[in-house]
Amino acid sequence: MRVALTRTQEDIDRDKHLFEREGFEVVPLPLIEEVALEFKLPEESFDFVIFQSPRAVRFFLSRYKLKGEKVVVVGEKTKEEVEKWGYSVWAMPENYYGRELLELFKGLSGRVLIPKSAVGRDEVIEGLKNMGFSVYPLSVYTVKEVLYKRKELLKKLHESHVVVFASPSAVKALIANLQKEDARAILKEKKLICIGKTTKEFLREELSLDCLIPEKPTMESVVNLLKSRHEICI
Repeated sequence: MRVALTRTQEDIDRDKHLFEREGFEVVPLPLIEEVALEFKLPEESFDFVIFQSPRAVRFFLSRYKLKGEKVVVVGEKTKEEVEKWGYSVWAMPENYYGRELLELFKGLSGRVLIPKSAVGRDEVIEGLKNMGFSVYPLSVYTVKEVLYKRKELLKKLHESHVVVFASPSAVKALIANLQKEDARAILKEKKLICIGKTTKEFLREELSLDCLIPEKPTMESVVNLLKSRHEICI
C-alpha cells in the first residue's frame, strides 16, 4: 500500500521509516515548507510560555533562552523538543488539542508568551484572553505552499492509496495546486487520514470530504491506524 505524506520534506524524511518498517511504501508529497521569520522578544517578563509544535520550539529557542517561565506544550513530540534544549515541561494536556490546553489554565492568571506559526489558528490565544490572561503571540515562522507542475502532482496522487494530511495548511496547499473540484474528485477515491480534529474540520469545510483520525496526532499513531484498519488496504 502506498501512502502519500504531505508535510514538509524534512518531516517526511524523518518519518518515512515508520511506515516503511511496517511494509508501507511512502510517496513523498511535501505540500508545505516552513520558513523562519525575524522576530524580537518583548522586554516584559512572562509567567508562561506555550509551544504548540516542535517547530515553534526550535525557531524560538535557537534565538532566545527561557527565563524561568512555566513551559506548557501540546503533544509528546513538542515536549521532547523542549527537553532537547535543556528545559523541563510544566504541563501538557492529556489530549493534544487547543481546547484541552485551556483547561490547564483554569484558576490561574498571568502573562503568556506564545511563539507560533504566522498562519496558526488563534483558538488558544482568544481562549486565554477571554480567561483574563495577558497574551503575547509571537510569529517565529511561517508556512509556504509548495507548487507543483500539474502532471507531477497528479502522478503522485494517482499512485497513492492513502493521503495523510497533518495540518489545514497542507489542504490549502493542495487546493492552491488544483481546482477544488479536481482535488475533491481525486481525493474521494482515496482513503484520507487527518492528524487532528482541526484538519478534519477544514477538509470537510473546503472539500466536503471525510477522513479518519488516529488516536493521537502523531505519525506513529497514523501507522497504527493503517495497521489496524484492514478495510483501508487496497
